[in-house]
Amino acid sequence: MKAEKVVLSFVAVLVGLIAAGIAFYLYQATRTVPPPQTKPITIAPSPTPAFLSDKDHLLKIDNPKNEGVFDKKLITVSGKTVTGSAIIVSTEDNDQVVTPASNGDFTLTATIPDGTSIMMIKSIFPDGTEKKESRTVTFSTESF
Repeated sequence: MKAEKVVLSFVAVLVGLIAAGIAFYLYQATRTVPPPQTKPITIAPSPTPAFLSDKDHLLKIDNPKNEGVFDKKLITVSGKTVTGSAIIVSTEDNDQVVTPASNGDFTLTATIPDGTSIMMIKSIFPDGTEKKESRTVTFSTESF
C-alpha cells in the first residue's frame, strides 16, 4: 500500500508538470505582443566652443626659476595665465589647485621634498586645453 501511494504521487506530479507545460506553451503561442511605442528624440545641436589661439594659451612661470636651489622647504610659485583657467601645481608629495586673479596672476606656496625634484605646473584653460611647464627644484641646506 505504501509503494502504491509513492507511485501514485509520482504519476500525479508528472501529469501536473505535463499539463502546466502544455498550458504555458499554449499561452506563449497565442500571446500577441503590441508594437513598440517609440517616441522621436530631437537633439539640439550643442554650441561650438570658442577655441583660443596659441597666443591666448599663456602660462608664464616667474617663480621658481628652473634648477633653483632653495634652503627652505616652503617656496613661492607665481606666474601669469589666462583669466578663468585653473592652475595645478604638482610636487612629489601633493597637488594644489589655484584660480588666478582677474588679471591672470597667481601665487601659492608649495612644500618641496628633500633633494632634487621636479615640480609640474599645469594650466587648464577655459576651452579645456592644457599647457604644462616643469621646474627642477632642489632643497639643500649646504652652503656653496
